[in-house]
Amino acid sequence: MKEKNKKVLVAMSGGVDSSVTAALLKNQGYDVIGVHMQLWSGGSEEKRKGRCCSTLDANDARKVCDQIDIPHYTINAQDVFKEYVVDYFVHEYLQSRTPNPCAQCNNQIKFSYLFQKADELGCHFVATGHYSRIVQDSSTQVYHLYKATDPQKDQSYFLFGCTQKALARTMMPLGSMNKSEVRRLAETFQLKVAQKPDSQEICFIGSEGYQQFIEKKVPLELRPSGRIQLADGTDLGEHQGLYRYTIGQRKGLQIQSKNHDQYFVTGFNAKTHTLIVGPEKDLFRKNLKASHTHWIRPIDPVDRIHCKARIRSQHKESACQVTCLENECISVEFAEEQRAITEGQAIVFYQGEEVLGGAWIDRVDPQVAHAS
Repeated sequence: MKEKNKKVLVAMSGGVDSSVTAALLKNQGYDVIGVHMQLWSGGSEEKRKGRCCSTLDANDARKVCDQIDIPHYTINAQDVFKEYVVDYFVHEYLQSRTPNPCAQCNNQIKFSYLFQKADELGCHFVATGHYSRIVQDSSTQVYHLYKATDPQKDQSYFLFGCTQKALARTMMPLGSMNKSEVRRLAETFQLKVAQKPDSQEICFIGSEGYQQFIEKKVPLELRPSGRIQLADGTDLGEHQGLYRYTIGQRKGLQIQSKNHDQYFVTGFNAKTHTLIVGPEKDLFRKNLKASHTHWIRPIDPVDRIHCKARIRSQHKESACQVTCLENECISVEFAEEQRAITEGQAIVFYQGEEVLGGAWIDRVDPQVAHAS
């Protein structure tokens, strides 16, 4: 439990989770300030329905702050969000990588930029509605990040970039609750957003989808068409841009072959703008290289680390061995083959309930390892 009677900035999205977070802390005696970050205003409100960052969300955050009688601020963070999240998102797809904007937003915005605003407002703590748990070891004073109690709501995968300095000032009071408990608390506090649906999908992408989002921002010459081929060079047709595909994709390939429904996206050749497809067995690999590694607590880089890892947020954790290389790079070998390891995604490491850290996948072992 963090020290009471200190000022807390609560990041308020306008949803039920952050609203309950603010009400809980106010009820516990903290001096709470609600801050809504205006991250994105592109696209129509109708097309972004069900996503966060809308005008409706900003209004809901303000109404909740008024209701529980705490100060409310709206911060225009669109420039920093565009630079670190939106531009990154577009650039990664143009490099034939699949980005993870939510992890990037947490690393660069919510647990970096937001602390600057907390300092400006004289707040010692920053609180969020994330479903994860922070625990400090009383003997070593080291902070540990753990999964949420509710595995269905756990968001620890997206928080691997948290530093010790950030964790020391962060509060996540919902980490030991399930969603139904949070909804009941919202009803108890009589919050106006008690029954508001959870936001879905990427907040800045509307109903038109990410492909059209990229096409509106990038000229045609920077997203060229190319050939669709098997690994042996057999030509199967033409694609309209590599950014339109992700590893493991099967639908929408537009392959001119009687076996089209048996092919999956297995790779890219960015130099020749070639989309590589093949049977599902070609998706299984055991080895990868990753960079920009971040360990949440001190890790001995000399020893090989035996742990479990997720290669996507909804991926089942699998046993692996991590070897630390130079310049925050690592080599990872899984005990069993993994399906559709994807460059650009985050790989996050766990020991039991604890999040050890994570990295960004740069390269998958090119050798195809067929599933047995």
